[in-house]
Amino acid sequence: MSTEIRRAVFITATEPEPRRYGKPVVIGGILDHLCDRLGPQNVHLILIGRPEVERPEVGYHRHVLAKPGTAEQVGSVLKHVVLPPAIRDRLHRGSPPLWPGAAGTSVAAKAHRHPLQEAVLHSGGLQEALSATIDLIDPDLEIWDTVRMGQYVADRPRVGRRAGRPLRRILYADDLFSERYAAMLAESEAGGANSNPGGEFVKLLPGPARRLLANPRVHRPLLRLERDLVAASENRQPAWFDATYLISPDETARLQARCPGAEIGTLPPLLREPLSLIRKYTGAPEFTFIGGFDYAPNLDGLNWFLSSCRAAVQTELPDVVINVVGAGTDRGLPSAAAWSGAVRFLGWVDDLDAVLAGSAALLSPLRTGSGVKIKVLEALARGLPVIATTAGVQGIEGGERSGCLVGETPADLAAAMRAAVDPTINAGLSAAARQAWDTRYSPTVVRLRYDEIFGLSPVSDPV
Repeated sequence: MSTEIRRAVFITATEPEPRRYGKPVVIGGILDHLCDRLGPQNVHLILIGRPEVERPEVGYHRHVLAKPGTAEQVGSVLKHVVLPPAIRDRLHRGSPPLWPGAAGTSVAAKAHRHPLQEAVLHSGGLQEALSATIDLIDPDLEIWDTVRMGQYVADRPRVGRRAGRPLRRILYADDLFSERYAAMLAESEAGGANSNPGGEFVKLLPGPARRLLANPRVHRPLLRLERDLVAASENRQPAWFDATYLISPDETARLQARCPGAEIGTLPPLLREPLSLIRKYTGAPEFTFIGGFDYAPNLDGLNWFLSSCRAAVQTELPDVVINVVGAGTDRGLPSAAAWSGAVRFLGWVDDLDAVLAGSAALLSPLRTGSGVKIKVLEALARGLPVIATTAGVQGIEGGERSGCLVGETPADLAAAMRAAVDPTINAGLSAAARQAWDTRYSPTVVRLRYDEIFGLSPVSDPV
């Protein structure tokens, strides 16, 4: 990119600190890289949230803008999601542009239906606050987090304020949420428990709305609607940006097919090297599952594994031990009772290396979800083999060549676990895992990719 990037802003409705799960880890890595390249004084975060909340200190500039209140959210959902198209069109006809300098009726204000996750953040007051804050920052690089924030870009000027300087504007789409909703709907209709439409955006909803969504008679029709409306936004928004990036190579390819002509690529997460790379596995039948219970696919995947795989696993490994780590896991699951104490619910742990040191492999038996699993990459970084379903290693290339044994049935997973406790096999998988990390996911590799994505001047020796 010919224009020098001197100042950057990241716009999100997700709290990036603390970095205890996937999305904040990805955002935090982006901010870390921008701070390293541009200096913390030139990096800004616009966070849509609650201004009164106490937050940890950060090195970059943080601007907190109030999310819409309950009444405004309800009105926006009615206007942008519920009302028939003819009425929406009548309401929007003649609407002023969202941004100063845009001509005519705003593109974003036209009468297409918004997904629920966009509607709860669609606010005239918020658009004015965003406009004023971005004008004050006057960045060369704008990064908008997912379609729920990307909706505000339709009418933004393509140049900065200073001398009409060109901007680089990026949509970090994260995952294809439409595919996540489709998988959740299929699971719900099949009688599964992983069916509450949520993700990060559900945290933006009022409490009564969250409780209402727990009812299958409510959330199944909403899942169908949200799946279709989010897919429309995913198809529409890349045209508004210089480039759009997803975290999974597979999803990148599918969105490229849906949006011919748009620049769409893959943005790998920037993770830190683990503190310890010394692994001395001796053959203990101990495995670790990592994943907070506040994320439905984690809860569903582990519950399925404990309910369906016990007989097969304990036949292969009578002395098996499974550690369960993550926020909320200390409350346990009823499906673990039949394992006779073999499942240990540890909750959140500060020293993950200590838990993983004696593990034969990471368990990732997910059945739904999207994007690349951060916990799998963290395992590869530690040279820890991974035993998973296909969904549990989505976006990770290579299978066994990357240290991953993949199976779908209880018998498949039990056989993989039995193989992984063999020290010789485990050593080979461990070496393959670390090789995959070094060549595709290490900070050195990812930082070079970030320089290319964000249009930054590369340095000869990335930090």
